[in-house]
Amino acid sequence: MPFFFQLNAMNSKFIQNLSVPYPYLFHTKRNLVIACSLSVITFFINFNLTPEDNISNTFFISKFQVCLIASIITFLSILFFTEAIPKLFFSSEIKDSWNSLNEFFFTLGILTSITIFQNSFLLLLKNDVIHTFFSNLTNTFIYVVLIGTIPILIIIWINYVIILKENIKSVKAYNKQLERELKQKDKGLVLYIETNNINETLILDLANFLFAKSEGNYVDIYTKNINTVDIKPYRISIQKLLDEFSEYPFLFSTHRSYIINLKNIKKTSGNARNYKISFFSISHEVPVSRNKFKLFKEVFDKYYKGKLN
Repeated sequence: MPFFFQLNAMNSKFIQNLSVPYPYLFHTKRNLVIACSLSVITFFINFNLTPEDNISNTFFISKFQVCLIASIITFLSILFFTEAIPKLFFSSEIKDSWNSLNEFFFTLGILTSITIFQNSFLLLLKNDVIHTFFSNLTNTFIYVVLIGTIPILIIIWINYVIILKENIKSVKAYNKQLERELKQKDKGLVLYIETNNINETLILDLANFLFAKSEGNYVDIYTKNINTVDIKPYRISIQKLLDEFSEYPFLFSTHRSYIINLKNIKKTSGNARNYKISFFSISHEVPVSRNKFKLFKEVFDKYYKGKLN
């Protein structure tokens, strides 16, 4: 029984590791690099390791032509699976909630796509069409699944560790910049914003403004007051408030429900998948949505390098 529970715990941990958040890294430039690299590798492996007799007995074209065609098919297969499939079937929500298991099956899908396209196209170039097609397709597919699974898992895990370390390094650098910025005194600006309530005006001192949080038809305004934080609701949409802040690049929307003041950040934590922002005198942490993380980093860097006022 103890062994059974231990095995159960190991399986549970393995499943958790496969389900950890993982950034969706597939974009056109990266896909082209992957497609070019693998197609070149495919050509050289096939050309150098495949015996000439096997080619002549199977195909009615030369070894060079077979290897070149296989390389081109590899290139087109990768682009098809990484460009066409996501555009047709992957919503922004799927990409935003991407995890290691998705990455594994998607990468395995790329290899499977190469297998199917290569066998389907090279079918036209073979001497024995029917027999070789199904046998080669089955053998190649099994080969891809059995041989490719372990390297894919290893590559995904190494890549995850590298990305995690890079994000942690960025977070530490941001926090150092924040510490330097907090030592400087801000010259306040006061905004007068008409709300959706008649005769109600939001008077906002930007020097004390921390962040705004959308709550239905209202927006809660968080402002610092010596050692406390004041929270006051106003009947206004987060979008209207964001429009009012358009002239102030240090007021940034990190999430569809939040707008923050970059000048008053205490620290940041997490990585691209669960990035959080903290402020003084309040335990509430503001999230940065995954689809805004990259833009936030760019705005943050510009602001703390003195390029934004």
